[in-house]
Amino acid sequence: MKETLEWLAEEVAGEVERGCAFRERAAEVGMGADGTPTCRIDQVAEEAVLRMMDERKVPLNVLSEEAGFIDRGFERTLVMDPVDGTYNALMGIPFYSVSLAVCTESMNDASHGLVRNLVTGDLFYAERGRGATWNGRSIRVRPFDQQNSVLMIYLGKYASPSCNGVVRRARRTRSLGCSSLEMCVVAAGLADGYYMNSDVYERSLRVVDIAASALILREAGGELFDPQGEVLDLALDLRSRSNCLAVGDTATLRWVQ
Repeated sequence: MKETLEWLAEEVAGEVERGCAFRERAAEVGMGADGTPTCRIDQVAEEAVLRMMDERKVPLNVLSEEAGFIDRGFERTLVMDPVDGTYNALMGIPFYSVSLAVCTESMNDASHGLVRNLVTGDLFYAERGRGATWNGRSIRVRPFDQQNSVLMIYLGKYASPSCNGVVRRARRTRSLGCSSLEMCVVAAGLADGYYMNSDVYERSLRVVDIAASALILREAGGELFDPQGEVLDLALDLRSRSNCLAVGDTATLRWVQ
């Protein structure tokens, strides 16, 4: 399965580079299954995956941001966000990814997860029970140290006022606009947590955004919680959303809350 996810991600990277000129990326080409407009770059990336899955007869259903659920007659499902961090891609900011996870019934039964930065080629991967890697090297989360704390945090238009309080408690914060990669930064031990708290339900996270990075984080020793401090799970349904706190060390959870 690792090889399958890698060549799917490679195909997305190639198609975005070859078949989607920068000036064309933002063109709205339809409405996605999640109820939001589909940009040209999202369409190109998704079509690349679907085409390759058909050509190579990959034995997985599909749940994607744009196409929704495609029942191909299999037990397991490829949960994908063809381009996570679309606005970064439209602006030319080199921090956006393709996110791919293999699940059966929900996010928390994911068996494999891959997140690839579509600009740098950095590849994060995990397989349940076998740890997580970054470009083939094993990664682990880091112990929490309040004096040197670093948080990735959502600070967009719809951010909850509570985000301001979290910013003030951390030694340093970053808001980079790509949840899958920001969670991988935590998994790699480069930051202590990723905090997403939107006041607008429709702007919170879906399973396609974080299924892969959740597995990578957990296999690196971290955990993902909902706003009530419970371990977060999401159904394989684009209508299901949640805010979250992804942490390397559970001490971060107590400190943020």
